[in-house]
Amino acid sequence: MGTVFGVAWSLMLTAGGAAVAAGAPFGAAGLGGQYLAGHVLLGVGIGHLLAMVVRFAVRRIMKGARTRPVAVQAPEARMASVTVLPARPASVPPLRGRHAA
Repeated sequence: MGTVFGVAWSLMLTAGGAAVAAGAPFGAAGLGGQYLAGHVLLGVGIGHLLAMVVRFAVRRIMKGARTRPVAVQAPEARMASVTVLPARPASVPPLRGRHAA
């Protein structure tokens, strides 16, 4: 939903900026800021759209990188020290949900 909202927002900024820039007379001193504001909105909209495209492409690349099989080497046979925790007292109830980990 965020992607849909982002694309809609960037397209709205682009179209609105183009409309404001096209609607401003080029020679009018009083409305010169409208022409500038239109181009700023147009640039922000296009920049936002390009950022969404780059973000989508990076996600696709990362998704493809995660699904590739990875060669796993067998671990070396070594002796490892093991720590054993004491048993839980009977008076303590077992943890549930996210606290169980």
